[in-house]
Amino acid sequence: MEHNAKKLEKLIDYNNEHINSHVLLKNNDCLALLIALKKEQKMQEHFSPVDAFIYLIEGEIEFQLSKNNEIFEIKKDEIFSFKANEKHSINAKKDTKMLVIRI
Repeated sequence: MEHNAKKLEKLIDYNNEHINSHVLLKNNDCLALLIALKKEQKMQEHFSPVDAFIYLIEGEIEFQLSKNNEIFEIKKDEIFSFKANEKHSINAKKDTKMLVIRI
């Protein structure tokens, strides 16, 4: 493995046609995933099989928990955690890049 430092926002670009994702690390215990969403792109309802958190590198999203339709507004430089198997959806309020970590 090559060792070097990189800026997260430079590792993924936006795509007007679809949500873009890039796996940074994947093994039996962990997943680190970069996701880029253009303004108004949506991630349909889904869930993580393990606890996870997201860190917004840039932009703003609405994170909606399906169980009670609770909406959380998450902005640049904020972190948000959620439990395994919580169904949720994401709506990009601005062009957004985020890091998702499943632990």
